Amino acid sequence: MVTTRSQDKGREPGSGEKRPHSTAAPAKPKKPVKKQPKTGPPKDEEVDEQEPDNGKNTSHTEKKQPNPKIQQLISQYGELPLSQTDLSDPDKPTPDTVLALVLNAMLSSTRISHALAAKTVALVIKAGYHKLDVLKKSTWEERTEVLTEGGYTHYRERTATMMGDLAGLIEDKYEGDLNTILRITSENPAKIRAELKHIKGLGDVGINIFFDTAQHIWPCLAPFIDPRSLKTAETIGIGGDVDELWHEVSESPEQMCRLASALTKLRLDGKEKEFKD
Repeated sequence: MVTTRSQDKGREPGSGEKRPHSTAAPAKPKKPVKKQPKTGPPKDEEVDEQEPDNGKNTSHTEKKQPNPKIQQLISQYGELPLSQTDLSDPDKPTPDTVLALVLNAMLSSTRISHALAAKTVALVIKAGYHKLDVLKKSTWEERTEVLTEGGYTHYRERTATMMGDLAGLIEDKYEGDLNTILRITSENPAKIRAELKHIKGLGDVGINIFFDTAQHIWPCLAPFIDPRSLKTAETIGIGGDVDELWHEVSESPEQMCRLASALTKLRLDGKEKEFKD
């Protein structure tokens, strides 16, 4: 199930707009003050300090203080995906980066330990298989050897075949660049999910991993957190509502990606106790 950003985009009242005060003129019936729809805190606004009217007209423009637990979580464990590999531009939507993230999702979604999957992904990138021309020229035997070196022994033959199939798919269907998916799907997350299912070896779990790790370079995927990591978020007390967490990171795709990465690390490494109250 894909979680997408809330469509409820209400307008906050401008901070410079002053509320009229009652006068001694003949009374006109007062219009009831309508509550603003629930939205995230306004950004970069100066708050016009006004004295509250018996506590009823307190300002709604004050910025919400960031959740210290979320800030600490991102600070300690929120690395950008693949930033510890030989990938040149993990923060840019280059063809190499998108292909690397697809390979990461493919290799990480099988029943293998997180450590072995991470080691194998690093070796696959070191071998240059995130570059389409290198992947196309590689032989099945060469790919199998790299997978074996990473400890990916149980699924190595099938995965080596799927990697070769992926190179052909990218060249034939996506003009040599997986970013083409954004154009043909009009950046619609549901359509992107359907399109990614054409990649052999990438099921729902793998696509969730891709959404988690690619939302900083494909912002249309944000906000997203893998359902398994949402349970971790609830466990450590920051809540499991994606839209609320999106507001907590100031609706930044990169920060959402870092938060998703941190939650995944907590879940896979069993570090939830560090952040429990």
